[in-house]
Amino acid sequence: MSADTVVNAAETTAPREQRSPRKSFEQLVAELMQRDFLGVRVGVLLLILPVFICSIAMQITSRQLWNHPPDSRYYLPMMARDMGHSWPDSIQMNQNISPGWHLSGWYFANNDPTWQMVRTRLLYPVLSIPFVWMWGLSGGSLVVPVLGDILFFWVTARVLQRLYGPGVAAIVVILFTLTQPIFGFSWAGTDTLAMGLAAVIVANLPIERRIGKANLVWLGAASIFIALTRQVGVLAPAMAGAGWLWLLIRERNWRNRWLGALIVTAATTLVIEVVSMMVTTASAASVISHGETTYPGIAREFVHYLKLVTQEAMTYMWHNDRVLLGILVTAGVGMVVRFKSDAAAVFFGAAAATYVITAGIGFSQYMRYEMVMFPAAAVAAGAMVQLLLGEHLPFKARALAGAAESAEAATVVAAAADSGSGDDSESDSGSASASAPISVPSVPKQRFSPAAALGRTAPGRYLGFDQPRPDRWKPQLVLSVAVLAVVLGVSLPGSWGSTPTAPPSPSVAAAQGGSYASTPLAKPGAEVTLKAAFDQASGLTKDSDLLQYAFDWVHTLRYRPTAADQPGWSTRDKDGTTVIHINSLELDRPGQEAFGRALSLNRTVRSDTVKILSRQVSEWGEDVTFTVLDETGAVHQGTATTLYPIWDKKDPGVVTSLVFDN
Repeated sequence: MSADTVVNAAETTAPREQRSPRKSFEQLVAELMQRDFLGVRVGVLLLILPVFICSIAMQITSRQLWNHPPDSRYYLPMMARDMGHSWPDSIQMNQNISPGWHLSGWYFANNDPTWQMVRTRLLYPVLSIPFVWMWGLSGGSLVVPVLGDILFFWVTARVLQRLYGPGVAAIVVILFTLTQPIFGFSWAGTDTLAMGLAAVIVANLPIERRIGKANLVWLGAASIFIALTRQVGVLAPAMAGAGWLWLLIRERNWRNRWLGALIVTAATTLVIEVVSMMVTTASAASVISHGETTYPGIAREFVHYLKLVTQEAMTYMWHNDRVLLGILVTAGVGMVVRFKSDAAAVFFGAAAATYVITAGIGFSQYMRYEMVMFPAAAVAAGAMVQLLLGEHLPFKARALAGAAESAEAATVVAAAADSGSGDDSESDSGSASASAPISVPSVPKQRFSPAAALGRTAPGRYLGFDQPRPDRWKPQLVLSVAVLAVVLGVSLPGSWGSTPTAPPSPSVAAAQGGSYASTPLAKPGAEVTLKAAFDQASGLTKDSDLLQYAFDWVHTLRYRPTAADQPGWSTRDKDGTTVIHINSLELDRPGQEAFGRALSLNRTVRSDTVKILSRQVSEWGEDVTFTVLDETGAVHQGTATTLYPIWDKKDPGVVTSLVFDN
């Protein structure tokens, strides 16, 4: 055999690749749990989502009526309107689901302030349309609130894992799954969706990092969409502003890494508020003022309601939700202990914004309005949990330190192996290499990436798919603009419209007579309705009656105030009368008593002496001139407009105008 033949045989003999030993089932499961899915460890997701899904399913199936609370009487008709139904049909569809909540065409009237606020919440009804197609109005309206909870859990776990590691993420998010607002407010409303969008805002803030253009686009989009969900626009600029101020104090540099987030969130919020003031009569400023017109008066009212909402929130959590109380206390302690951190700044800004929101509303309802600060509270609580676990470095710093230690150990082992081999080993290297099998390391398979594939095309390069993820901002912008265009394109010809103005009188206009009016179930005379109204007014002066009975919760009411402490005194017309909405007195107990005194003639009216002098009857109500006696026997004359009952034939009807003569 020639030398050439030996060489050719050696060349054709390929080295065998050593197969790695088969992994056990436990190893495969452990590797799966260590994988990240959309930024969150699979193990963390398996600890959270299955239990939550089972729990929320039991909650929905057992809650019955309260799957659709009173607020849903606005959102369900909005969904129906966005799907092409008329207002009367949409209202009837809601009544078929929730007959216990009063609803009529005037709830959506141009002159109703509640509707002016709710009509800007366009996102939830539009997102619910596909699910309503699949499961009907009742079931489909509950899907987006549940998805809002899942969005909150997922995004919050991702932020916590980035900052503190998967262990802290699992602990904090699991604690949130034990709180009552998460499940209690996953009904047909916007609460959980707003909380999920708040989590998206927190996830894109420059917390302990620098952010790219893509994060700024997400911040702007989330700020717009949360404004189309609830009136909590101050939240995003408050968190970004607190982070910017924190870093300004620490680094003495106003052009710090928080500046971009502050500019985007503040500009977006300002534009949304200006547009809202132009197209509706509701704005954040009008809510916070509580009817006060002077700055000292607004400040006094604000401080008063700050104390009130704090007392209500603490009382509720102490008696009903101590897990949530523990989370918020932990977040507060973490903010103080780690006051230099970005997490402390974000939680401070979120808490301040939430105080402004709840003080503007005037009350705390089972922590419902505080839910938007839960993502920021989770970040601050995570910082404290990390300290309690003895891990003082951020997760990324610990990961880098661990990688450095591993690299150093590998260098030491390699050096020891080289020094121990000696010169003798070199002389035998040729024979050893000839006899020992050659180990060829396996090359890991490249996973298919749609973004990378698009980055190799001209349109993909234009959209920036060939750029690193933080600088890939055009796809996010296109997606956000497309979603916004769909929301506006569906809502503007649908739920954005209003029904005709419902004035206090005459009865035809007050009932929106025509295609928008509801058919009366009974036709009691005006004297019956007025007697019920006088009895109710007398009860209000003694704190022994409700606001809604002979007076509708939403419909406008005209009356003549006789003292400065009575509602509407400062907004009287030239004839001395004023128009109010009964629901504006919900939290104003002195105002309720003053209103009762005005209509009950300072508790002297005799409701059984009502006498009708003239009567104009329409299909929906009556316009009358009446007299009534007080306890001294004096006769008082006035005019009134009453509407026939449309929800229960046993009701006395509704008074929309009750004006005593001068």
